[in-house]
Amino acid sequence: MAGQYAALLPALDELRARGVPVPDYLQVTPFDGGTLSAQRFLPGQSQDNPSPAVIEAVIECIAAQDGIAGPPPPDGQPTWGAFVVRTLTVGRDGMHEPLRSWNQGTEAVLDRIKAVGAEADPDWCPDGGLVHLDLHTDNILIDGDTLTGIIDWEEACAGDHRYDLVQFAFDLDGHDQPVWDIVDAAGIEPRVLRAYIAFLVLKCTSSAIVHHPEDVTRQFARAGRVFDRYGI
Repeated sequence: MAGQYAALLPALDELRARGVPVPDYLQVTPFDGGTLSAQRFLPGQSQDNPSPAVIEAVIECIAAQDGIAGPPPPDGQPTWGAFVVRTLTVGRDGMHEPLRSWNQGTEAVLDRIKAVGAEADPDWCPDGGLVHLDLHTDNILIDGDTLTGIIDWEEACAGDHRYDLVQFAFDLDGHDQPVWDIVDAAGIEPRVLRAYIAFLVLKCTSSAIVHHPEDVTRQFARAGRVFDRYGI
């Protein structure tokens, strides 16, 4: 993690200079078995369904991530695209097994995810920006009708910043927000967009099975909606 922070903090400094409300890490201290970080407090709290003004502000912040270098992709992968494809085809942190073992429906979803990965080429995915990698409403702070913070950057890496736009839209799916229209207009190649969606379905459905079984039905329904929208 010390090496991760060494690459991450300059990226966050650049984001802050571009007007993105990210935490200022005042101190980072490695210790045996982990890293302790002290961050400057940011006001606000998360909302499940932010206002259009906040959504617009988040989308502007994602755009500001373009051209900023970050830490290497996870799992020792040489490129962002290699990380995405490997996760789809092989898995990460045991993501495949929960879908394989939950029921026939989730097993069928896993088959569709792996098929997307098998057809994907790592070179399709650009590496020219910073990816938050976990950009959902719990990590967005709002005060009134103002975006006051985007937090939890510890997994951020170099890659295609537009992935965060897809994840943000995926998180808001079902709230009658027009974010998918914004994704459709963002110029992401259809084959890349399908890979990102398959990645998110894998990540969120697997996490629900392991940590929140009561949420699996909602995740499964969302997977079906978004798969149908993009022909997966």
